[in-house]
Amino acid sequence: MSSTENDGNAASVAYCVPGGQIFQSVYVQVHGYIALIICLLGSAANSVNIAVLSRKEMASSTNSILTGLAVADLLVMLDYIPFALHIYTKIGSEYNRNSYGWAVFVYFHSIFSQTFHTISIWLTITLAVWRYIAIKFPQKNRTLCNKRNTNIAITVAYAVCPILCLPIYFAMNIRETVVSKNASENTTWSETDSVNATGSRPPAYALQMTDNTDLLTAIFWIYSVFIKLIPCVVLSILSVLLILKMKSSDRRRQKLLKKSAITTSEGEKTRLNEDGGGRRGGGGRTDRTTRMLVALLGLFLATELPQALFGLLTAIAPHLFGVCYYAFGEVMDLMALVGSAVNFVLYCSMSRQFRSTFTRLARKVLPLPRPEGEALVSLKA
Repeated sequence: MSSTENDGNAASVAYCVPGGQIFQSVYVQVHGYIALIICLLGSAANSVNIAVLSRKEMASSTNSILTGLAVADLLVMLDYIPFALHIYTKIGSEYNRNSYGWAVFVYFHSIFSQTFHTISIWLTITLAVWRYIAIKFPQKNRTLCNKRNTNIAITVAYAVCPILCLPIYFAMNIRETVVSKNASENTTWSETDSVNATGSRPPAYALQMTDNTDLLTAIFWIYSVFIKLIPCVVLSILSVLLILKMKSSDRRRQKLLKKSAITTSEGEKTRLNEDGGGRRGGGGRTDRTTRMLVALLGLFLATELPQALFGLLTAIAPHLFGVCYYAFGEVMDLMALVGSAVNFVLYCSMSRQFRSTFTRLARKVLPLPRPEGEALVSLKA
């Protein structure tokens, strides 16, 4: 090993040891249970999102993208539940933990979760682009962001992202490890594993990173730049543009409202209704939709940007992966799960149409009391 590599390894130790290892050893004890709670609640919330957003009265390009986003987030959480049970909790960790089957599942989980999380990321970008076109070029919105183009964008995300994540497949290998009975105490064995006649444990299978450092570095660059950093930069720019456009629209509306008292031209009144939009008009709904999207983008950046920066640092200095990434990997997983789980709360708090549709759907499924007016109408019908 060269002196440069030694210096790099020493630097990684200086940065992440012992603080990172101490933190990881404490947090890993509760990560599985926190992740399970988030995944169970998030799976239920995303299922409701799909049920509500796919209703006929909710049909729109924006809601179609949000439905595709909810499907991707739901699949990520459903996949993480058995992974958390197996790796991080006592509920499933004692059953055949080192078997080849579990190693295959962890391999599948690593690829599956990253693929659908990437789909979620690029659908979020599509949503931001569609919204920016809607408020910046309203005349072209129906042409550029119609149902056909929206379905194509969703299909492309679901088709291309698995290809983009394909290099992850080559980053890992399932390896067999035979450990003697008197091996290190750090080795974890299943209670169901039996000891053979020679006093050795049966083969243990584990998922390990490839030894090809050049390939691993290339994969880190793909992961950090194309999957994480570029989407974060694009969404940051779009978020700023949307916020500036909202402020510009607010200032324009205030000017138009001041002029409306002395306006005599019917044409200008029509323009006021179209551009400014009364509090009860389409302009208000457009602003609410845009604000909801900006909040969604802000949440996305808060959960994804730290991962993007950490991935970039790992790509620049691959030796940090073995020391630093493992110390904070569970925290980054949790941040991604939180970002995928809270969209329901965001929709309910910022979309009146979503709340009303959800309420009607809930009354059909659950035995909830109905308002008196609605009950009378149903009896007359």
